[in-house]
Amino acid sequence: MARLLLSKATLTAQRKQLAAYRRFLPSLEMKRQQLMVTVKDCQQTLQQQQQILQRIQQRVAEQYPMLANERIELQDLVVIRAVKKRQTNIVGVWIEEIEQIEFDCAPIAIMTRPHWVDGIQRLLKQALETEIKRLQQQKILARLEAELLKVTQRVNLFDKVLIPEALANIRKIQIYLDDKDREAVITSKIAKGKRAAQSTAHGESLTLSEASI
Repeated sequence: MARLLLSKATLTAQRKQLAAYRRFLPSLEMKRQQLMVTVKDCQQTLQQQQQILQRIQQRVAEQYPMLANERIELQDLVVIRAVKKRQTNIVGVWIEEIEQIEFDCAPIAIMTRPHWVDGIQRLLKQALETEIKRLQQQKILARLEAELLKVTQRVNLFDKVLIPEALANIRKIQIYLDDKDREAVITSKIAKGKRAAQSTAHGESLTLSEASI
């Protein structure tokens, strides 16, 4: 750690730094609050997506118990053709959001497949779409949480380290300079007293000399 130079120039520099820290801290704190709200919203969205998947699984188990039959072929009923994403800026953080998901759904042959397959196909499509969005939402949440951690660390750095350190430095320098000013005043008074005493002594010496003449 660099040694603190106790001077008026350092005092001015420390005061400027303190002003900059105090000016910058509110914007950092505001960003932290915004990120906290955004992270909470993202967590709620993720929870809702998980609940949708659970409901689909429960519905399939209740309404389509025949799927337990391994001889029933449901392969390629729904195939993901493309997932389109877009870049979005949220609270200064660039993330990728799902814009569109395209599927290829196999045609249902009524004569060769059971009547309930079309219902399964719709549920499968919904489940795939929700799962893709859920996985992307997890990535978004991780990105936002990482940014929140970084901003929180910066807030703590300013609030608990840099600002208190600048205040302590200013106080230390100010005390030192005040002491030096008092020393200068005292030294000046002592010097003035000595000069006055010397002047008086010199005057008395001249008077005695004149008297002896």
